[in-house]
Amino acid sequence: MPSSLPPRSPVSRRAVLLAAGGVAVLGAAGTGVALRNARLTEEARVTPTAPPRAVDALRAARPATVAHRGGSRDWPEMSLFAYRQSVAAGVDGLEMSLARTSDGVWFGLHDETLDRTSGTSGFVAAEHTWSEVQRYRISAAETSDTGQSDQPYARFDEIVREFGREHALFVDPKYVAPRFYPELFEIARTRLGTADLTQTLVGKGYCTQTDWGDLVAAEGCATWGYYYADELAEDPELLTRTSDSWSMLGLDWSAPAATWATMTATGKPVLGHIVSDLDAARAALDGGASGLVVSGVAEVVRQLTTEG
Repeated sequence: MPSSLPPRSPVSRRAVLLAAGGVAVLGAAGTGVALRNARLTEEARVTPTAPPRAVDALRAARPATVAHRGGSRDWPEMSLFAYRQSVAAGVDGLEMSLARTSDGVWFGLHDETLDRTSGTSGFVAAEHTWSEVQRYRISAAETSDTGQSDQPYARFDEIVREFGREHALFVDPKYVAPRFYPELFEIARTRLGTADLTQTLVGKGYCTQTDWGDLVAAEGCATWGYYYADELAEDPELLTRTSDSWSMLGLDWSAPAATWATMTATGKPVLGHIVSDLDAARAALDGGASGLVVSGVAEVVRQLTTEG
């Protein structure tokens, strides 16, 4: 099996304005040049740059990298701290599961309860207010550095406001009732100040969550449905039955070569998950993955950036 990683295609997210100075003025012609340069400089200053194309950038990157829960192997999962660290490492997208409190606050949580992440007992997020959730912190117990500080839970609106303009957000509403899903779109529109969410939101879910995938697709946004090789083997019709709801697919990085071939033959981008280290990254990329959903961001993404 080849061990080298393919080069990462650079994708610029920021426009840079260059201003020229030091124009010599010589007579009428020189004055005209000076005035023209002044006008162009002023236009550059007042003309807004095009907004970053986050989802387009993710699609173009090879390999694309998405921080699984913000880098769950490295930092307390789905905390603002984790997402900031992942962004600093150079990821293209941020993945998150969301819960909803009894008073309508959406926040990062993979489980129905806070028990695994905060050590509570039977603390169901949907049965408590946001102020009650804020009493607890996300533990570092499941990270590679258990001595680091625990972190507060992060609200979805905070995540969108800080990262949604330049990073694709892979969003999974998990245990929340579908009647509340429209709130997510409204939160994102409000925080981004635009009705167009196509360059920010990616609807993420287990492959059978087709109602969620279809709802996000109806908004014009990309979707990502993830699969596991053993389940595809047990149910040969699973891919055919569900893949129409997903514009991108996911497969566990350790899947057999034949399963990778089946997935890539769909013509859709396939992201390997959940990648914790370089060996897993190489296995997924050798299988044909165009991107990676990475828990070990500190190791994998930074090494990809260095080798690219």
